[in-house]
Amino acid sequence: MYKNEFKKLSIFLIISAIIAIGAFCLIGTVNAADVTINNTTGNIRDASINNGSFNAGDTLYLEDGVYSGAGNKDLTVNKNMTIAAVNKGGAIIDMENSGRAFTINAGINLTLINITFINGNITGNGGVIYSGATNIILTITDCTFENNTVNNNGGAVYINGAGSNTTIKNSVFKSNTVSNEIGAVYLVGVNSTNLVDNCIFENNKANNNIAALRMAGEGSNNTLKNSVFKNNTATNDYGAVSFIGVNSTNLVDNCTFENNKAGNSYGALRMDGVGSNNTLKNSVFKNNTAKNYGALEMVGSTNLVDNCTFENNIATDMYGVLRMVGEGSNNTLKNSVFKNNKAYTNGAVGFIGVNGTNLVDNCIFVSNYAVSAGVLAIMGIDSDNTVRNSMFENNTVSNNYGAIHISGIGSNTLLNNVTIVNNSAGINGGGIGFTNDNNVLTIKNSTISDNTAVKEGGALYASGTNQTINIEGSTLVNNSAKIGGALDINGEDSEVNIDSSLFENNSATSSGGAIDINGESHETNINNSTFNNNSAKNGGAINSNGANNNLTANNTDFNNNNAINKGGVINNNGDSNVIVLDNSTATNNSAREGGAISSTGDENEIAIDNTNLSGNNDGILKSEGDDNKITVDNSTITNNTAKDGLITNEGDNNNVAINNTNSTNNTGDIVSNTGNNNTESENNSNITVDVTYETNTDLVIFSGNGQITITAILTNKNTGEKLAGEKVYFYVNGKQVGSATTDKYGEARFIYNVPKTDNYNVYAKTQQTTITNTSGNYTFKESTSLTKTINVNKPLTPAKIKVYSKKTTSKKTKNYKIYYITYSIKNYGEKTGSKTFTKSLKNILKKHKLYKIQTTKNTKYSYNKASKILKTMVKNLAYNKIAKLRITVYRKA
Repeated sequence: MYKNEFKKLSIFLIISAIIAIGAFCLIGTVNAADVTINNTTGNIRDASINNGSFNAGDTLYLEDGVYSGAGNKDLTVNKNMTIAAVNKGGAIIDMENSGRAFTINAGINLTLINITFINGNITGNGGVIYSGATNIILTITDCTFENNTVNNNGGAVYINGAGSNTTIKNSVFKSNTVSNEIGAVYLVGVNSTNLVDNCIFENNKANNNIAALRMAGEGSNNTLKNSVFKNNTATNDYGAVSFIGVNSTNLVDNCTFENNKAGNSYGALRMDGVGSNNTLKNSVFKNNTAKNYGALEMVGSTNLVDNCTFENNIATDMYGVLRMVGEGSNNTLKNSVFKNNKAYTNGAVGFIGVNGTNLVDNCIFVSNYAVSAGVLAIMGIDSDNTVRNSMFENNTVSNNYGAIHISGIGSNTLLNNVTIVNNSAGINGGGIGFTNDNNVLTIKNSTISDNTAVKEGGALYASGTNQTINIEGSTLVNNSAKIGGALDINGEDSEVNIDSSLFENNSATSSGGAIDINGESHETNINNSTFNNNSAKNGGAINSNGANNNLTANNTDFNNNNAINKGGVINNNGDSNVIVLDNSTATNNSAREGGAISSTGDENEIAIDNTNLSGNNDGILKSEGDDNKITVDNSTITNNTAKDGLITNEGDNNNVAINNTNSTNNTGDIVSNTGNNNTESENNSNITVDVTYETNTDLVIFSGNGQITITAILTNKNTGEKLAGEKVYFYVNGKQVGSATTDKYGEARFIYNVPKTDNYNVYAKTQQTTITNTSGNYTFKESTSLTKTINVNKPLTPAKIKVYSKKTTSKKTKNYKIYYITYSIKNYGEKTGSKTFTKSLKNILKKHKLYKIQTTKNTKYSYNKASKILKTMVKNLAYNKIAKLRITVYRKA
């Protein structure tokens, strides 16, 4: 039994060996047809195409050398074959500027390896390789195509056939030129499959379109990867590459596009086709230029750009880098960097389409420039747009929209976790422009800071009808503009919703330090947010211009906002507007008028409920206009200061109601009304005031009979009321000369007698006084009138001559004692006069003898010895002058 089994096994092994030897011999027979030639002993045509023993699938090996002449060009490939150089680049096929190398018939599979092709030149298409047939397979590996030229399309390779399959790997295309389109490689075919891998395209040129490569065809599958495109030029469109095909799939992966140029559009690449699926990833675009689309455009149903870098690309007109477009398309841009790109319109990227979905995710846009309309433009009808996890920094636009421009009609756009910083616009929208009608913009969890616009909207400029803007959980700080330091909202019937966001240190040189609203029928809702340190000329935080606008702030803090003129927090201009502060805080805000709120217009309603208003300067609210309604409920008003009232009404038929409110430690009256038919009510409220009034002292003076009659009129400068019972001090030539108290007409009078005819400077002054009662403290500040100068003519007083002194002296001689009695006579009147004095000397002469009488020269005397009467006559004695009379008597010692 075992012998039979062994015999069977032996026979099996012998038969297997025979079969194996036969197979080996068969293989040797196939390979034996491969041919090797050199440039002196053979040519390609005779060794392969015309060689009957060179079978389909055989390989022709070319030794090093230049292959030229008739047998090495203008060859029609009619069988499957491989042509390979023995050494890479060693075999050169030179077409000597006349003809091409190969024309490929239908269904043929041609493989080319390690060969250099130069100087192809054909009238028509395909300077080296041409096929217009179907179902060909072309494989090119480690080849070089240089200095080939055609007058139509495809400077090196032209394949145009349905079902074709072309693979080009590890090859170089350099300095190929076409008079029309596709400077190097043209791969087109319905349902074709094309692969270009690890290739270099350099210095290729098309005098019309597509400088280097075109891959196209309906339903085609095209892949371009690991390749470099450098210094290629198209006079018209497509500086390097074009993908075109309906329902095609196109992939560009790990490629570099540098210094390519198109005279019109698409500096480096275009991927185009209705229903196509286009993917660009892991690639670099640098220094490419075109009139439009400095780097590329993608048109199709699904477009993806992932992990790419775009730097220093330029479009002299639109889109410095990229446009993604298509009706109903799905466009995604992610993990990419855009730096230093430039364009006239849209400095970097544009999304355009109807019913499209656009996504920008984890991208960086830095230092891009456009003359107009942002570095990212999202424009589409009824599109759904998302920008998330991305940063826009130091981008500049000379006109409008420094970073992002969102336009279109009926679109919905979300900015989520986006940083927009240090961008600038020469006109409007330093950070974002949001334009056209019926659009929705939502900004969530984002930071928008340090953006500037010369005119409107430092962070965001919005213009359109029926727009909705939602800002949630975001920070807007240090933005600036002339109008709307952070947000500028224009148009009609728009809605702005702000929730859990911070507006801080934004500024406007004109109006709306944080937000400026212009137009009619806007609805603005602010919830759970904070506005700090914003400033403007009007509306330190918010400015609203227009009619029928509603502004509601709920659970929101307004702190340290400032307006040079009106409305430290809110300034409203227009009629029939509604302003509501509910459950909020307004502290330390300031303005010249309306420390917290200023409103100008008719039929406005302002409601303050459950709100703390503290430390605001000039008051909390100023209203100018007629038929306005102001309500303060359940609120606290403390430590505010006002020139007039904490609430000031200027106009007619206004109503102020204060209910259940505590108002203490404020400087200024609670309500000040100027106008007619205004009403004020205070219910269940604790209100004490600390009012300081400015006063004004007017001066009326006149003179007569050597007197100045001075009348001071004291007025409450804030209210115009005349102040009674206030003491007024009067000054002449800088010295206080008297005082008086004002009467019920606010007048105080004083009469001053002038000492002489002269000019006199007169003014009046009051001191600060405080009146305290159950309502609070009322302080009237001191005031000083203007100084008035008056000349007063004082009449001369009559001469008044009298003896003003008598002085007696004596001396003693040996025999006598002598007495000298001297009388001094003075004129106290201002007029010059004369007077006679009569004096009896009888008493003095009882014991003495008269020795002599002496007088000054303006004085004469007569003495009657009998009656002992002395008459002294003083003549023409002037004012304040003195005459003297001396009587000398003696007696024995």
